[in-house]
Order: sequence, then structure tokens, then C-alpha cells
Amino acid sequence: MSDGDLSYLSGAITALPTPFRDGVLDLPALDRLVQHQARQRTTAIVVGGATGEGWSLEVDEVGQLVARAVAGAEENSDYRLRVIFGVTEVSSERAAKVARNAALAGADALLVSAPPFALPDVKGVIAHLRHILDALPSELPLITVNEPERTGTDLGPEMLKELVDRVPEVVAHCEAIGRPTRARTLAGELPIPLLAGDDRMIGPMMRNGAQGAITVVGNLVPGEVARFVQAARTDDPDADALERKLAPLVDALRITTNPVPVKGALAALEATRNDVRAPLLRLDTRQRTALERSLTLARLLVPS
Repeated sequence: MSDGDLSYLSGAITALPTPFRDGVLDLPALDRLVQHQARQRTTAIVVGGATGEGWSLEVDEVGQLVARAVAGAEENSDYRLRVIFGVTEVSSERAAKVARNAALAGADALLVSAPPFALPDVKGVIAHLRHILDALPSELPLITVNEPERTGTDLGPEMLKELVDRVPEVVAHCEAIGRPTRARTLAGELPIPLLAGDDRMIGPMMRNGAQGAITVVGNLVPGEVARFVQAARTDDPDADALERKLAPLVDALRITTNPVPVKGALAALEATRNDVRAPLLRLDTRQRTALERSLTLARLLVPS
């Protein structure tokens, strides 16, 4: 449950994959992922959403997933690791149900995309957010995310300005497309913090006004990502070197659709299994070999 403190947005936020074992939630594996983030002092984690295969989760699974993540965050961190739930539903009715379950389970905030396939205009997106807010048991902050490659709807600057004006519960915006000029425009015109949502663009977006980042590569090296985000945010001269160090891992996690590569990487590191839900498929042999080579070069994996 939110306490109004939004300082965690000015840091590295890791989007966790959802661990599965034979088609069902693997909650002990989730415990390990949360513990790893807490030990590296990640400011927040996202469960569900695109990286967490939120589109595949049943409503009751959302409650289980969030409750377990919240319990793990409380048990393993002395600084209150925040838990954000990513809402990716097409239907506003179903979005409201999963958001309510996430809130009841203790989520600190909701990360909400435009409904995929529906292609709503700004009034439709606002109505979608209102439908979610009306279903919540108590007030919870919203973070909008722009992922037009997945949703088909580009939340441009004018649309976002109207959205933020009409829905004051939106406290931050995550931009997951690689346009630094867009970041500069949004940072200058929006009255809320801007977050980078594409690992390739953390540096450029931070240099253009972003205050934090939601990251996938943070599953592998959360400490390094946190240092990079802090360095980039404060114009530290070490930022460029940290960015170059992370770049090969970032590229390796793009060999196929997210979250398949990060699940393959975590499986290679024996943190979770590489199970995904259909229509996604596990890495093939060629992809797995290339990914493991990158993990070895990054000194995360010792060759057998």
C-alpha cells in the first residue's frame, strides 16, 4: 500500500519475470529473485507487466504473485523495497479486477499501459484509467507506460499532458521507446517524473531529463544498473564507462521477445527455470549458446 513517498522513482526499478514451473507460479523462485534485488538495494520491482507475462496471469494468480513479492520485499530489505504491479489488459473490466487484486495484496503502485489492440484515443485511455481507479479499495498511484510496439497506441506529449491533467493519480510516466528528443520534450512539459523504459536508452534519456529507469538487465546486474542510473542522473563522468560495460548484456537480452532471453539467462545462472507461457517459446539452441557466451564474457557465468 502506498504511503505517498515517491522517492523510489528516482532510481533503478527492475521489471521481474514471473517464474513458472510446469505451467504454475513458482513462488520459491520468485522469493529468490526478490531477495537478490533487495540485497542489491534496488529501489523498486515491477511484477506482472510485459516482462512478467502479465497478459498470461489469471486474476487469482495476480494476488498470489503480488502478496509473495511484498512479503519477500519486507523480509529481505531494511529500506522498504517497493512493489509495483504492471497492468497490461485489453479489457478495462479485467484491468480493474487485476488492479484491485494487486492493491489488496499490497502493491505500492500500478504501472499501466494503454490497452493493446483496442487503440483508444485519449478519452478512451482516460476512461480506462478511471475504471481501474474506481475499482481500487484505497488510493494508489499510477505510472503510465508508453509501449506502442506492444499496444499499438503511442502516448505522445499532447495526449500525456491531457491525461496527466485529467487523472491526477498519475504520478510518473515511463517512456519505453528510443527517442531522446521525445524524452527531452516530455521532461520539459510534464509536471511528473519521467522514467526510461528501454535499457538501450537509459543513458540518453537520463541526459535528457529522465529521473529513473525501469530495467530488464537489472535482473542480472542490479547493483551495476543502480550505479549507472545514479551516475547518469547526476552527470557523473563514470556514467559513460558504466553504460559501455552494460551494453553487451543489454544487447544479449534482445535476441528475441522479452522476457524469453532474461528467463534464459536466469536459468543459466540457476536462479529460475526458463518456462514461459504460450505463445512464447523457450530459447532455441542457437539463441541459448549466444546468450550464455554473453553471460560468460560478463563474468556472470563460469564456462563448464
